[in-house]
Amino acid sequence: MIDLYEHNKIAYESAVSMLAQTGRAAVIHPTGTGKSFIGFKLCEDNPDMTVCWLSPSEYIFRTQLENLKTAGGEEPQNIRFFTYAKLMNMSEEEISAIKPQLTVFDEFHRAGAAQWKLGVERFLNLYPDVPILGLTATAIR
Repeated sequence: MIDLYEHNKIAYESAVSMLAQTGRAAVIHPTGTGKSFIGFKLCEDNPDMTVCWLSPSEYIFRTQLENLKTAGGEEPQNIRFFTYAKLMNMSEEEISAIKPQLTVFDEFHRAGAAQWKLGVERFLNLYPDVPILGLTATAIR
């Protein structure tokens, strides 16, 4: 079971509330504060939900999973992972096969990159009503 730090419990509860109200939520916290754990907790709490997890790289996702396991959590089995580059190169038919019930946009500020946004736009057009959780970092000042 994923046990969130207090600051992430607050963000998690806010995200769940926003998802229920609007279908959209964003967690914008500094790097290294556990944003991915919030996404993993949402997956854990909704095990029957198919989650499409989009990220800039496989390395980032693997590192997040390693951190989760190190913290005593288990990898959620309901995640279908894709990089933004992979999504960009997928056909509409392949994207249609994902059938997500929730989408996590990790480092969502990168989803609008010149080429990557083409796949993201196709994805969003196919799944306009699927809830979205965006995760991204903010600088500490």
